[in-house]
Amino acid sequence: MPDSPAFDILTVVGNRPQFIKMGPLSAEFRVRGYREFVVHTGQHFDDNMSNVFFKELDLPTPDVNLEISSGSHGEMTGRMLIRLEQVFLERKPTCVLLFGDTNSTLAAALAAVKLHIPFAHVESGPRIFDMTSPEEVNRMVADIASSLRFCPDELSVRQLASENITKGVYFTGDVMYDAYLRYSKTARTQSTVLDRLHLAGREFALLTVHRPNNTDSPDSARRLMELFTRTPMMIAFPAHPRTENAFKRHGLWEEICKMPNVAVCPAVGYLDSLQLINHATVVLTDSGGLQKEAFFAGKPCITLFTTPWPMIEQAGWQITAWREGGIDAAYLVEQMSRFRPTCDRPGLFGEGDAASKIVDALESHGWLHPRPK
Repeated sequence: MPDSPAFDILTVVGNRPQFIKMGPLSAEFRVRGYREFVVHTGQHFDDNMSNVFFKELDLPTPDVNLEISSGSHGEMTGRMLIRLEQVFLERKPTCVLLFGDTNSTLAAALAAVKLHIPFAHVESGPRIFDMTSPEEVNRMVADIASSLRFCPDELSVRQLASENITKGVYFTGDVMYDAYLRYSKTARTQSTVLDRLHLAGREFALLTVHRPNNTDSPDSARRLMELFTRTPMMIAFPAHPRTENAFKRHGLWEEICKMPNVAVCPAVGYLDSLQLINHATVVLTDSGGLQKEAFFAGKPCITLFTTPWPMIEQAGWQITAWREGGIDAAYLVEQMSRFRPTCDRPGLFGEGDAASKIVDALESHGWLHPRPK
């Protein structure tokens, strides 16, 4: 085992949104001459949810893939914690970089803090104020245990302050906005998803849904079937693997695939996703990441779960169809045609230079040592 690592920072990622957030930062590390050691937990593992993102975003190939992708929250987190501790002990990182609010985030935060390895948390501070949500618990633990906290918006900075977390807190802007600006042009020239789904030149809604609250019970499935049946426009529906499996358990998947007003496809890569967002009439989603991307693209967004970004709703660019523990399908169908923001979009998520500001902060704290470009 080496006495000191042959790399400058160790990055832990595990799912689709984290690969996207990693993209601008990995590019910034390369520009400044830093060596990044990448650990992929395997939380998202199939090609459409993992490999395609590394290809499209030109991400460094993971140095280690733990291939941990199934089990309950506790089982998955526990297995990740054991394996990540082994990796940290072997590789001896001087600092670790984490993203978001997944089981991968929680396991890496626990492994690092128990080994007294300083770590930075990218996308620190958002809250939905629902402790029954695993993601809420994950992000709060990461925020408390981290040494540096990089906030995507000023509300997150204020939220941390309300929790008496003020040291090592930076408003950097959102690396997802960096990625949106960086890759949208590429999507326009390389993505063929509109032609594949026969959506070119058509009005359509983009739907993504993956949270257990919206897929696992017969009642949640019924609400989505009401949307599919009554939709006033074509729906583009790239289906998350767990969503497809849930509808198959409910005996509804074949029926959905035969509906003429629903363009169903497997989960898509980042470039296809950007192309769908940029051409959709309206976005319907329970994904916090897609809510932001819709805002970046200037698209009205109707959320299908509690949002971690209330400032988007306050700005007039988002409404919610989540009522009393489920999707209000009647309201959702009504607002698909009616909700069209007319106000300006404020710059809530920075200027598209979050990655540069994050690396600047890492350097200023002595975690990275500047090198000649």
